[in-house]
Amino acid sequence: MAHGTGRRHSNGVPLRLRGTVAVVPTQPLKQIEFGRGDSSAVVAAMAEIVAAPGAGGWVNIGPALTDEQAAQVPPKSGLAAWFSGRGPAVAMGTWMPTPVGGRPRTAQVGVEHGQGPNALKRLRESGLELPHGWQKRQDHAKHGVVIELGGDDDLSAIVEWIISAVTILTSDIGLEDRFMAAVYYSV
Repeated sequence: MAHGTGRRHSNGVPLRLRGTVAVVPTQPLKQIEFGRGDSSAVVAAMAEIVAAPGAGGWVNIGPALTDEQAAQVPPKSGLAAWFSGRGPAVAMGTWMPTPVGGRPRTAQVGVEHGQGPNALKRLRESGLELPHGWQKRQDHAKHGVVIELGGDDDLSAIVEWIISAVTILTSDIGLEDRFMAAVYYSV
C-alpha cells in the first residue's frame, strides 16, 4: 500500500497525516517517516533541538496512515469537535524538551487521543507503564495525557514510548508499524 501522495484534506494537511498532526501556525521543518525500532532519524532531530543554543522546538509523532487507513478515520463535524468530550480518533504524541531560559519546567510528552477518560489506566492495562521518574500532569478525555519526564531520559526510549502509546490509543484502525514525525523549531 502506498502512503498518501499529494492529496490533501480541506485544512491543507496531507490525507495520510489527517488526525495525526496538530494544526499549528507554522509548517514543520522536517517530516520523517520511520518504522517501529528504527527511530534514529527522529532521535537525531530531537538531539538537534536540545543542542540548539537559545532555540527550542517540539516533535509530533503519529501513525503514517495509508490512503485506505485515512479513509477509515471517522469524520468529525465542527459542532461534534466543539461539543465532544473526546479527542481525535487517531492519536498523536508530542515531545517538548526542557526549555532554555523562560519559565522553568521539565521536558514533557503529551498524547492527544479519542479514547475517553483514564487513558493512562488503559495504557497500563495494555502493558505500557510510565517509566521511572515520569509523572502524570494531566489525563483528560478531550485534552489528552500530559507527562513530565524525569530529566536525563533516553530520547530513543521516549520515541518508543510515544509510538506504543499512540498505537494503543488509536481506535478502530488497523495500524502498521510506520510512523511520521513532524519536527518543529522555534527561535
